[in-house]
Amino acid sequence: MKNYARAIIGLSAVGTLNSLYLTILFLRSKWQENVSSVCDINATTSCTSVITNPHALFLGVPVCSIALIVYPVLIVLASLTLRREKTRDLFYATSILSAMGLMLNAVYLYNEVVYIRAICPLCVGCGILITLVLLSSIRGYQRSIG
Repeated sequence: MKNYARAIIGLSAVGTLNSLYLTILFLRSKWQENVSSVCDINATTSCTSVITNPHALFLGVPVCSIALIVYPVLIVLASLTLRREKTRDLFYATSILSAMGLMLNAVYLYNEVVYIRAICPLCVGCGILITLVLLSSIRGYQRSIG
């Protein structure tokens, strides 16, 4: 059970760094004209093209900035799981939060493909990370009840 919490902490730490990089890229694009990213490969594989597009916003907020809040909360929940004997509720909360993050990420990736017509490799990585967090939290929940 504790290994699942450790996995969530590690994955969420990577997700936090990823989200921080993308949020800084977004802010730099607002302050400067010419901004490029390490993942700007071509017109269809470009973090900058995706981040600067209006379809990359959710209720006016960049999705990467929302992830910058979600991942640290997941780290806190998983850290609390390491300190408690009864972990079912914490794994349940982690599952709900990561499922919501995955749904938002799925919509975001859909917008990338359909409306923006470009893929952000770091955003895809974020989708993979939140999926792994969800799977770890579900498995941790299953182990905590049985």
